[in-house]
Amino acid sequence: MDIPFGWPGGDWQTTARLAGALIGSYLFLIWAASVLWAYRDMRARTRDPVTRAIGLAVVAALPIAGIPIYLVARPRETLRESYDRQLEQEAILSDLHSAPTCPQCRRPVEQDWAICAFCSHELKQPCPACSRLLLNAWRYCPHCRASRQVASALAPAEVPAPPRDAEAPSPSRAA
Repeated sequence: MDIPFGWPGGDWQTTARLAGALIGSYLFLIWAASVLWAYRDMRARTRDPVTRAIGLAVVAALPIAGIPIYLVARPRETLRESYDRQLEQEAILSDLHSAPTCPQCRRPVEQDWAICAFCSHELKQPCPACSRLLLNAWRYCPHCRASRQVASALAPAEVPAPPRDAEAPSPSRAA
C-alpha cells in the first residue's frame, strides 16, 4: 500500500520526535511559568525567605501537583491586603477613641450636652460671665476669658444676719 503523501518530518519516527519536542517544550514553558508565578505570588504574600524558598521548591519539584499544594499552603492574604486591613482597624479604633464619652458611665455623649443623659453626671458647667458651657477641666472660658474662680466671686455671698436689737421693735416707736 502506497501513501500518496509523506510524513511532515520525513518518516513517522522523526515526526514523533518533533511532536514530543513540541509537547515537552510546551510543558516546560508551563512549568517555568508556574514557578515564576509562585515566586511572584509568594513575594507578595510574605517577607520570610524560608517560606518563599519552601513554596518555590514545592512548585518546582512537583510540576503537576505543586500548584494545588502551593495554593492550599500559601498565606491567605497578601502583604498589601494585610496592611490595608491594619489601616482600617486603626482608623476604626481612632474613630472610637475620638468620640466623646461620659467619664463616669463611658457611654457616648454629644458635644453640647451639659450632663450625661444616661447617668446624669455633670459634663460641663456654664461660664459665670457669658453662660456658655465649659468643660470641667478648663480653668478659663475660651469665649470671654473669664476665670472659673469668678464663679465663686459672683456667687451670692451669705448675707450676715442683722443684729438682734434691729429685729426687736424699739420702745419709742411702740408708744
